[in-house]
Amino acid sequence: MGTQEKAIDTITEVRADFIDHHRYTSPEFARLEMERLWTKTWHWACREEDVPNPGDYFVYDIADQSVIVVRTDRETLKAFHNVCPHRGRRLLSGRGKITRFHCVFHAWQWDLEGNNTRVLDREQWQGCPDMTDEDVALSRVHVDTWAGFVFINMSQEPEPFETFIQPAPQFLDILRMQDMRYNWHKAIKVKCNWKVAQEAFMESYHVWGTHPQFLQYSDDKNESMAQGKHGKHVWAYEYPPGAPSRRLNKPTLTEDEMRRNFGELMGDVFGDQLGLGEGDGQFSARALKAAGQAIRELPDGTPMAKALEASFLAMKEAAEKDGAYFPVIPPEVRATMGDDWNIFPNLSVVWGADGTLIFRGRPDPDDPYNPDRAVLDMISLIHWGPGKAPKMTTDHIDNWRESRDRIPKLLLQDLGNVEDVQRGMHSVGLKGLRPNPVQEVQISHFHEVINDYIYG
Repeated sequence: MGTQEKAIDTITEVRADFIDHHRYTSPEFARLEMERLWTKTWHWACREEDVPNPGDYFVYDIADQSVIVVRTDRETLKAFHNVCPHRGRRLLSGRGKITRFHCVFHAWQWDLEGNNTRVLDREQWQGCPDMTDEDVALSRVHVDTWAGFVFINMSQEPEPFETFIQPAPQFLDILRMQDMRYNWHKAIKVKCNWKVAQEAFMESYHVWGTHPQFLQYSDDKNESMAQGKHGKHVWAYEYPPGAPSRRLNKPTLTEDEMRRNFGELMGDVFGDQLGLGEGDGQFSARALKAAGQAIRELPDGTPMAKALEASFLAMKEAAEKDGAYFPVIPPEVRATMGDDWNIFPNLSVVWGADGTLIFRGRPDPDDPYNPDRAVLDMISLIHWGPGKAPKMTTDHIDNWRESRDRIPKLLLQDLGNVEDVQRGMHSVGLKGLRPNPVQEVQISHFHEVINDYIYG
């Protein structure tokens, strides 16, 4: 029995309360993921704003595969494998603008639709097989979009995207993420498996241990659940924002104390700890400033429910004054839409009304089959007023410990976990992982869906 076959036989076990840890450390499993997951499922490559105009391209690298996304006209996106069909040279890197594809090795060329327009001395292949126009065209990749995200699928016959993405749109479309624009993007090298990096943002069970400063402002009770191939968790909100977690066993706060606490939550946690610069992160700095001012202006004795109403009204008015969108979410919708989502396999959405944080773990293109290496993309998207979105640049961070000032403080706490988790996965004393069957369903379900792709 070969190594790969042994991997199939021995690391399949997934339950709501158990995951085989070798799935995070096995090079053979990493190869199976590339062969049967990454080349078969939909995953997001870039944002539509990365390719806004005809001729704009973006290169998406995942493990040892590379895909070019290009806008061919105002309404159309195409995607191609980033390889010349002549001798296999990669065609492009990064992002930019082109009028045609050109291979610098032997000067073959293609139009933006991927059709070959030049093969030097093509007549010299006369009579040779595999030299039709289709053979020398660029190899096409399926592409679709949702909420401003551009998804690709390398399979010849992919699952319809409309089927794959359900039921996320019915819950998240109210946020109009397609109208958000980049605030910042950190591409961080991490010494862990891509799944370890991703799972750090797929549950809130870790708040008590990793982010204890959050508990003085809010309760952390939540429930995690599967949603098609995807997952979400919903915070219970049994105590109003501003009330400390039940875990702290603190005396009940007065309405005024909760209101002041809520003001600190919006300023300290969401502004200082989850943002950069002026605080833009999960919320815009505009929204946080408006909410803080509204709370400070309320008279003593104002009920917490009224304070919440006033703060969100102030955020909405500030957005509208700026020419930006701010979602008005009915309570019955808010109760079920979920606070944190993972779109399978590697798109985590941690939304905050007029902004959202996005997290993506992916195998490191520079070391594609090393299960102990990944790239973690951390992104902030904001509903900006016209002309106010900053110019987009990706901040590539090779050593996050030496770049702490470039990463939001609360997210540094998450980074502090993932590499030690990966080291622990190699311990001979570890018998397997024991996810919480209530608060970490997203993670166990995530592995069940991976099994569906890898083991069928």
